[in-house]
Amino acid sequence: MNTAGNPEKARRWLEEARSRTPHHSDGSILGSMTTAPHPIGVEAFKEFIHVNGNDPVIYPVVEEASRILIEGVGALLGAEHGIHTSGGTESNILALYIGRRISRGRENTVVAPSSVHRSIDKACLLMGCRLVKIPVDPLKPVDPGVLEEYVRKHKPFAVVVTAGTTEAGVVDPVKEAGEIAEEHGVFLHVDAAYGGLLIPFLHRRGYLAEDLRMYPGVSSISVDMHKNGCAPIPSSILFLSRRDYIEEACFEMEYMPRGRSCGLLGTRPGGAVIAAAAVFMTIGAKGYEENAVRMMENALYLHENLSHLPMITSYKPILPLNVFKSTIYTYEELFKALLDRKLYVYKSPSLQALRVVVMPHVEKAHLDRLINALKSIHGVQ
Repeated sequence: MNTAGNPEKARRWLEEARSRTPHHSDGSILGSMTTAPHPIGVEAFKEFIHVNGNDPVIYPVVEEASRILIEGVGALLGAEHGIHTSGGTESNILALYIGRRISRGRENTVVAPSSVHRSIDKACLLMGCRLVKIPVDPLKPVDPGVLEEYVRKHKPFAVVVTAGTTEAGVVDPVKEAGEIAEEHGVFLHVDAAYGGLLIPFLHRRGYLAEDLRMYPGVSSISVDMHKNGCAPIPSSILFLSRRDYIEEACFEMEYMPRGRSCGLLGTRPGGAVIAAAAVFMTIGAKGYEENAVRMMENALYLHENLSHLPMITSYKPILPLNVFKSTIYTYEELFKALLDRKLYVYKSPSLQALRVVVMPHVEKAHLDRLINALKSIHGVQ
């Protein structure tokens, strides 16, 4: 066995792998809640790729970047405190961990609508919690009255609602959920990984009745920067209603310069938080608002065109997320047919349908390609 390194072989492998890896810019990635990172984010990530985000003593720029993000994005939500994480899953798990820590003595139960992200299931499995799901129509938000019934019955330590569900983009009633949580002394987490950088702007522009704020009774909100924030993966923020909640997310690490570590990860890419801050500074709130409106208009464009196809059922988008199904093919069959055409959509199993997430990189020309592919698959001229 030859144990010598072979850099040329590595480069050939990388070149070949690049040639068969889809890119956001070619318009084929239509179902993922990821997008092409902003060029300044790529530059920052590369420049600070050596930085350990778990060590703000040696690398104080990590705390500077976190502060820029928490103050900047937090201003959109009326939130002042938070912690940078690797993504929505870590944020959701960490939120429930904090909720469990501050709610000892209550039932070891979490209540959430059935439309909640699977990371909540994961969190409860990891923490040994019982997850009670409220059956909901995947196209509708949870009813506040039903939510309160479940809280009264199950006496949970935490409730989770979603501001932009994974499968349909539904926005649960955050303000009303906050009122319920406040009345019953329950930790309320809002999973806004997808909708966090959309809802405030779309509400302001009249596309949505619901707004997203750190309303009274809301304990935490997660917002992903590597989704509509156009930052490199991995990047999310867990906003918290109280500064002392951050302490519940910190662990003793005596060997570290600061003696502790906050968040679930140990060593982590410091380049990610620095890049996210640089992107936020570059785009600004106005730029994110322009993105949100353009994305929503493109989603409505896709819905209008799909609605004219006789073999397609299209649901009007709530956020820039389109759900559709075929009257001829199962959603699995249609998924495979699009995959064969190198069009990468995702599934909405609860609706037996497929989804397109109109992210910042998605243009009308990309949507036209999908529309034409669906016409071809269904034999429509």
